[in-house]
Amino acid sequence: MKVALFSRFPLDVAHPRGGVETVTLALVRSLVATGQVDLHVVTLEKPGRATGRQAQEGATIHRLPGSSWPLMLDLLGGPARARLKKYLEALQPDLVHCHETHGLGLTDLKLPLVMTIHGFDHANLVADHARAAWLRSPLWKLVENRCLKRHRHIISITPYVRDYIAARTPATIYEIDNPIARSCFDIERHEVPGRIFYAGWISPRKNALGLTEAFARLSREGVAGTLHLAGEIRDAAYGAEIRALVDRAGLGDRVRLLGRISHDQVRQELAEAAVFALPSRQENSPMAIEEAMAAGVPVVTSNRCGMPFMVRQGVTGFLTDPEDIDGLKDGLKKFLSDDSFRHAAGAAARADAVARFHPEAVAKKTLEVYRQVIEAFDGQ
Repeated sequence: MKVALFSRFPLDVAHPRGGVETVTLALVRSLVATGQVDLHVVTLEKPGRATGRQAQEGATIHRLPGSSWPLMLDLLGGPARARLKKYLEALQPDLVHCHETHGLGLTDLKLPLVMTIHGFDHANLVADHARAAWLRSPLWKLVENRCLKRHRHIISITPYVRDYIAARTPATIYEIDNPIARSCFDIERHEVPGRIFYAGWISPRKNALGLTEAFARLSREGVAGTLHLAGEIRDAAYGAEIRALVDRAGLGDRVRLLGRISHDQVRQELAEAAVFALPSRQENSPMAIEEAMAAGVPVVTSNRCGMPFMVRQGVTGFLTDPEDIDGLKDGLKKFLSDDSFRHAAGAAARADAVARFHPEAVAKKTLEVYRQVIEAFDGQ
């Protein structure tokens, strides 16, 4: 089966940037391992970058130059969309599987097509406190809804996505969790007492500042521990707020901003973490939570969006409102102050991860969806 996977693919597989690149890398490796797919990964890169093709991870990677047009306009009819459509039609795969936003606008492609929804830009803009979000968010919502109406096959990575899109599309919706790397299941734990680990963009949407405040309150209550924040700072002013809070609270020796780290470094952090925390305001199904669960680390996260479908309250972790700093602090405190409860939650989290996020299980489900989409294709 010849499959074109339109997504983001890391330039350096040791340093994928963000959740979609991480998902794509894991999915590519797991699909290739089945021996049933001739896999072609097609990406849109920065404007002006020459088209390139290379063999990597058992697949063929096709890198196309993107466009300087605003994304919203480009996916509706801009030069990058036109280039992508032409390239995919010339490639003539048996099926196209889209993971990137441009895939929303490819509904006129004369090939079997399935789209995985990883996020909603209209919601992300608000949660990120983006510039002119009051205008851009409703426009994005209109575009998303218009495109969803034209799709026939969609993969939902969480019931949160399914519930949102069900009334907005006539598509057949398939439910498949994101896969994570096999290596996440092989982490040898050597927990550092009191270590809290966070991995994600340092941004308002991910709420790293709220987590830092919760840790400061935890420290004032006499709970020993350290906080490691891994991730690229998306907004310099937001990063400065976190550093200022650390300084005011006198936590300079207990809070570390690690910056962007490699997957090997993430695995090392997970090996040492007592608790993983990600109090995001908006997420679908964060890869970082899946990886923590696979490593056997209990999770404290938000009670919003897709997170409640990942973490079982009081069993594999705690869910709290991201604006409730005391609730976040209390969840962390419950784990850090009770070793047997923490270890039991970590074991339960790992068991859930094996059943849901292991790449072999995800590849099997994905191939079955591919077969169904190809069988249903009528050439229209």
